[in-house]
Amino acid sequence: MRLPPAQAKGEIEQLVAQAAVGLRPGHPPTVLRRCTSCLACNQVCPEDCRPANLILDLWHEAYLLEGLPARAAWLLPNARPNFRTYILDRLPPEQRETAARWRHGGPAREFLYAGCNLITTPYLTFSRLFDGIEIRGGLDYCCGEMLFRMGMYEAVEQVARRLTLWFRRLGAERVTLVCTAGLNLLRNILPQFGADFTGIEFLPFQQVVLERLRSGDLGPSRPLNRTVTVQDSCHARTVAPGFFDLPRQLLEAIGVRVREAPSSREDQLCCGIGGGFSHSSAYNPFSLLLSARRTSLDHRRVSADATCVYCSGCLEMMSVARFADPNRRPVLHLLELVQLAIGETPRRRQAALARQFLAGALRCQFPRLLSSDRFWLSEIAPEPDPAEAI
Repeated sequence: MRLPPAQAKGEIEQLVAQAAVGLRPGHPPTVLRRCTSCLACNQVCPEDCRPANLILDLWHEAYLLEGLPARAAWLLPNARPNFRTYILDRLPPEQRETAARWRHGGPAREFLYAGCNLITTPYLTFSRLFDGIEIRGGLDYCCGEMLFRMGMYEAVEQVARRLTLWFRRLGAERVTLVCTAGLNLLRNILPQFGADFTGIEFLPFQQVVLERLRSGDLGPSRPLNRTVTVQDSCHARTVAPGFFDLPRQLLEAIGVRVREAPSSREDQLCCGIGGGFSHSSAYNPFSLLLSARRTSLDHRRVSADATCVYCSGCLEMMSVARFADPNRRPVLHLLELVQLAIGETPRRRQAALARQFLAGALRCQFPRLLSSDRFWLSEIAPEPDPAEAI
């Protein structure tokens, strides 16, 4: 937030005081309003005080007391309908069938986990990068990342229970993930909420692709001779030491030069979705757009051919950001750049996704902006309701 030190100190003192006596009604401290729960403060605190946990605890208390405004349901993965079901219903037939096949796949010891972001962009897997790879997942098997970053602890515990049973039923032993958020939740966070993933290895799919490129398994690749800025995932800070280097090593392997945006790596800005996580925002669409615009402007301070993302959620939000920050710089997923390097033509749908995101918000979320209705998320059962399973 770039607060002056004196104000930052005062903000922390307010948070500690509120935690000690319980949340009080009224105007929340600046940090509680503006935090994107990127967890950066946990990483930089020299005393390991974990201030992000304090913020999430206070949001959790506020949620239990007040619930969420009606507009928030449109963004929550476990509410129905939501923006992802809106997009899924409008996917081209081939992609809709692909997502359904992932949802209904049988047991598999090794597979790629399709979380809530990848199922809205199944076209990213239409490549020989995924030949011979089993894929499993669906919206009802979301990792719960958005719930965690809002401090909705009970819902995260329910997600941990559901995924424990699902991975056990599949017989999972080696699971790869395209999504850094899912990787961090499964490796580091859900076990703190009761998940038992004993005997399961979770790996970044980017590492698999890099190893295949270096071994020649994907055939010859041509250097792309492009420059990009990289939009880093918030979870890259905590998923594993040095994780920021992995996407950059993959870009280097295909002849793409990285020009770092002013806010990158440990100092990166959230793609925009973090603008909706605070209890006071609760997915206010204007907060989302302003947050995405801020990040888009930060990238455009550096000359580059494209913005590269390695998270499908970042792909969606950075594509939406172009409506708030009109520009012609393309947003490319890391997998799309690799596809270009090995001679494939990616099936890009970013523009359609962004339009559908905004159309759904105008039709289903904006009408609820003035509503005074509030809700609490229904319990997430160990098994999804067949009538609602997606």
